[in-house]
Formats: sequence, structure tokens, C-alpha cells
Amino acid sequence: MIGLFVAGASVLGLAVFAALVRNEPEPAFFRVIGVLVVLLGIAGLAILRLLPNEAEGAAGRLVFSLGLLWLAWIGVLAFVAQALRLRFPQSADWLLLSAGLATLAPVTGMVVALWTV
Repeated sequence: MIGLFVAGASVLGLAVFAALVRNEPEPAFFRVIGVLVVLLGIAGLAILRLLPNEAEGAAGRLVFSLGLLWLAWIGVLAFVAQALRLRFPQSADWLLLSAGLATLAPVTGMVVALWTV
């Protein structure tokens, strides 16, 4: 079950990242993704820290807030990849590949955490 979750999260993260960096960078993209990243980050931290910690809903709340923070992480990577792609167009392939692999960092951390439990 955990393996299926990790595989699904990996594919989903790469798909979201690919959708965000599919087009050429435009100024409107940076405004939208910047606001989206800030909102996702604030929402994830608020759910994690400000809501009461009830025993029956704690696991779902934790997974949901970590999911929001993970999507914010993917947004940050897309923002940086598009900014570097705009600045260095000749290295766009390497930038997108390295940022795409970086989307797997939180999933890898979860695998390591679950593996050691």
C-alpha cells in the first residue's frame, strides 16, 4: 500500500511540474505561481499548526497539510526553473530535468521516514 502511494505521488508530482513548465516563461506565469505558492504554503502551515490536534482527525489533517506543502514545493521549483530558463535559454533541458527530479525530494524523505519506522 505504501509503495503504491509513493509511486502515485511521484507520478503526480512530475505531472504537475511538467504542466507548470510546459509553456515558455511569461511574466503572468510568475505572478500567478508566486501567489499560488504563497497561498499553498500558508494554508499548509495553518492547517498543520493552527487547527486543534484531535486524535481521530490528526492523520488526515497531517497528510492534507503535507500535501499542500508538497504542491507549494513543486510550485517553487517550477518558478525557479522558469526563471532560470528565461535567463539561460541554452540550458533549458538540464534545468527542467534537475528541477523535475527535485520534485521527488519530499517523496524520498517520506520513504526514508517510513522505512526506518
